[in-house]
Amino acid sequence: MNRLGKIQRISAACRYLLLGASVLLGGAIVMALLTPGQSWVSIGEGGFFELWNRDSSNRLALGAIMLPVAITLILGVYWLQRLFGEYQQGCFFTDGSMRCYVWLVWLKAFSFIYALILPLLLNPGRDGADNSGITVDAGSLVELVVLLIIVNLLREAQQLNEENKGFV
Repeated sequence: MNRLGKIQRISAACRYLLLGASVLLGGAIVMALLTPGQSWVSIGEGGFFELWNRDSSNRLALGAIMLPVAITLILGVYWLQRLFGEYQQGCFFTDGSMRCYVWLVWLKAFSFIYALILPLLLNPGRDGADNSGITVDAGSLVELVVLLIIVNLLREAQQLNEENKGFV
């Protein structure tokens, strides 16, 4: 088997594994929401399910707080499987694959920012404690900046490559 065919088969397998794992994860989250007192799924450092299982909690508000997380996960799965689909077709440095990269990096940026404020939304002034601090993981911040730089450099390099092909 040639190298391109091997990469295409691996990409197809990764695409289908991603879709299968996403369905399993979604099912596990739904089961966790319906199972009071469960401890095998954790969201928001465990604070979400602690609040969800309280009788006094507003589940509609909790759902609204977690909706951006769910949408980000769904969009992330969509764009990642689409990227694997591009690879499966042998399209590695195309507009389609670049669009996937850009979406994935911006979803990562949104996820990083939302993760900063999620504890504040889940625990606003809980038990009179001062929860006003935001914790920034320096490693994740550096990773995000590097990803943003790389994806922008890749986009510029791809445009330059297309312009060069136009001259030939």
